[in-house]
Amino acid sequence: MLTRRAAIASIGAAALTSGLRSARAQTVKIKVGEVFRSQFYTPMYVALGKGFVNEQGLEVELISAGGSDRVGALVLSEGCDFGLAGPEVAMYMYNGESPDKPLIFCALTGSDGYFLVSKDKIDNFQWSMLNGKKTMAQRPGSTPELCFEYLLKQNKVDPETIKSLVTNIGPAAREGAWLAGGYDFALFIEPSLTKLERAGQIHVITSIGKEVGRVEYTSFFAKKSWLAKNGDVAQKWTNAIAKAQAWMRTAKVEEIAQSVTPFFPNVTIEDHVAVINRYLHAGASIWATSPEVDKSGIEKLQEFMIVGGVLAADKKVPYDAVVTREYSSKAQALVSKM
Repeated sequence: MLTRRAAIASIGAAALTSGLRSARAQTVKIKVGEVFRSQFYTPMYVALGKGFVNEQGLEVELISAGGSDRVGALVLSEGCDFGLAGPEVAMYMYNGESPDKPLIFCALTGSDGYFLVSKDKIDNFQWSMLNGKKTMAQRPGSTPELCFEYLLKQNKVDPETIKSLVTNIGPAAREGAWLAGGYDFALFIEPSLTKLERAGQIHVITSIGKEVGRVEYTSFFAKKSWLAKNGDVAQKWTNAIAKAQAWMRTAKVEEIAQSVTPFFPNVTIEDHVAVINRYLHAGASIWATSPEVDKSGIEKLQEFMIVGGVLAADKKVPYDAVVTREYSSKAQALVSKM
């Protein structure tokens, strides 16, 4: 027969076990598709690394798809719950044949995260220096390529040079292609940018984000049918992103670097600090400061798409048709009370 103290202890242990089981039962497992692994997505890694996502009861599997088009394919095929990619992916899907249209529900970046680099050091860069040169650009129709080509046209780079941009080198092959030689200029993003710069293989010319300014660049989107069934999950995820964005506003660079380290096993803390400093001082708000999807940023991206010939002017997607503020507004209000 149990003593009174033993009985109380037994009841307490049972309650604790029950509570733990309940917490585990409430944890929701989700799959999130990202374009590739880059510190450009630092606010997301902060949300995961600082435990803000876990606080919301979410357990996440990140899938690095190897391209924004592949993220879109994952979302359509339900290979992931929702994806992180350029808003142009959601717009292509919206104008496509699928009856289950996408909705963008949370912003992550505020401008282009790529940098223009050169083989040789250039002290007084002029855009005309690209004329007749071989440049490794990005996949046609992708956000970085749309921003880059818009810049080239705005700066009156020779049309033949723009037509000859090399756009068929995938993310995983870019470093090797550059090192093999034959290119004068290229677009690179982290962590490859700092890696090649440390090795003396590239010279950074300018931030594309600085050149184009604020533009809606990378955001989370899902099919309407998924959001209809899993709105609570989308809200929890957006809450975590908003908390990460707020935390980053006052965190030290070293603290941010430490929180993203687990996602980059082959990158030193020193390199993370250098990367984060580069983004913070790029001359533009590379990371979005809130989960709200900027209306003017969406309009600007569609202007780039029209100029780039991938969107007809009469096919522009209305902001409210492709963006929902339901989750971002609630998340921002929640964070502002903290």
